Amino acid sequence: MNKITISLGGKDFDIKLEGAFAEQFEADFKEKFKGRSTIDPKEILFAYVGKCYDNFLLEEEIRQLVQKIETL
Repeated sequence: MNKITISLGGKDFDIKLEGAFAEQFEADFKEKFKGRSTIDPKEILFAYVGKCYDNFLLEEEIRQLVQKIETL
């Protein structure tokens, strides 16, 4: 189990994750926030919106692939 501590708005938050997701999350988090553990709330909000947009694009791509498969 990986434990990541993030300081946000003057408060510390511990996040406990397991397995491959923990490793991927930690790598993504370090890349996005350049290795910092103290993050401004605005940065977290922008990162969340960015991930939501990435998810939206992936869902659209999946929807288009499903439509193509159904037409075969």
